[in-house]
Amino acid sequence: MRIGMVHYMPLEYYPPVTNLLDCLSQEKDLQIKTWSCFNVKNRKEYTSGDQIKISRTTFPKSSDTKLQRFLKYVRFNLNCFWGLVLFQPDKILYFESYSVGPVYYFLKLFGSKTELLIHNHEYFDPEWYKSGMTLVKHYHEQEKSYLFEKASWISQTNKDRVRLFIQDHGEELTKKMRVLPNYPPKSWTIHPKSKDHDGAIKTVFIGSLSLKTTYLENYCNWVIDQNGKVLMDIFSYNLDLDTKDYLNNLSSPYIKFDGGGVEYHDIPKKLSKYDVGLILYKAYSPNFKYNAPNKLFEYLTCNLQVWYAEELMGIAPYQSNRVVPIDFQNINDFRPDALLNAASVGVSSRFSAEEALMPLIDKLKQ
Repeated sequence: MRIGMVHYMPLEYYPPVTNLLDCLSQEKDLQIKTWSCFNVKNRKEYTSGDQIKISRTTFPKSSDTKLQRFLKYVRFNLNCFWGLVLFQPDKILYFESYSVGPVYYFLKLFGSKTELLIHNHEYFDPEWYKSGMTLVKHYHEQEKSYLFEKASWISQTNKDRVRLFIQDHGEELTKKMRVLPNYPPKSWTIHPKSKDHDGAIKTVFIGSLSLKTTYLENYCNWVIDQNGKVLMDIFSYNLDLDTKDYLNNLSSPYIKFDGGGVEYHDIPKKLSKYDVGLILYKAYSPNFKYNAPNKLFEYLTCNLQVWYAEELMGIAPYQSNRVVPIDFQNINDFRPDALLNAASVGVSSRFSAEEALMPLIDKLKQ
């Protein structure tokens, strides 16, 4: 069975897809080729042994001219399209509208017998497409006119996003829709806590960060006001210049940001130093409001309590003494001691990427 996977965005930015590739690398009866782009954030390049072949082209940079960006898009599309023609996959799995171009033309011209599967890391509502990139808007029209109908599988990361997707694109897609949550792999182990902070509550944020779309400033001000009772470390590969300048100018002994992130497989060891994992996103779009992000399950797997913005409805089903909603707009009223003590007994439930991905893997093997 030949499987073609098309993931335009650099693989290193999306642990769910590298977890899938790791699982598929154990399936000896599958021939798998993946098309993606090189990352531009100095991340360690993902590889998966000899079982999976990965073909990459250059990813656009923010400093590129419009012409440079366009030429890089063209190069990816041509490389992937001709790669699919030569590979002749029995099944294609593509990820999000960014990846549509070469898949659409291959299926139209050569892929009448090729089965199509689609997975979405994010939920993009109609307004997002209207205000987004012209090329991606065009790709989405190709999805609506042909690819959604042809697909045998379309997945979102939780039930809310499935509901919204069906609401946008029609009840006729219901039988094709699947939930594919973003869990860490079984290989993650809980490291013993190495507390070295004199009884202070040590909190951590890992992931993309922006002053506009998170409660970063509210939380930092609150940490500073705690005068050492609460500490905060930040690890991020993806933040804008204004956010980076804000963090670099804080000059607080209670907040640490060294300008970098954490490689995915190093997260469990890194989190062993902390009590609380932070999810600071605002519900500024349906995508974020109805998201249960990767880091929720990563924090829980590593036995941290999680503090999240109370308006994030995607996390609400997991609320417990270990998953605590916070009113970050009125955080000065928040008293964490009792909550942290209540969550200090026992180990959180385990979440397994291997088990979550099994329905998709079975579908690819059929």
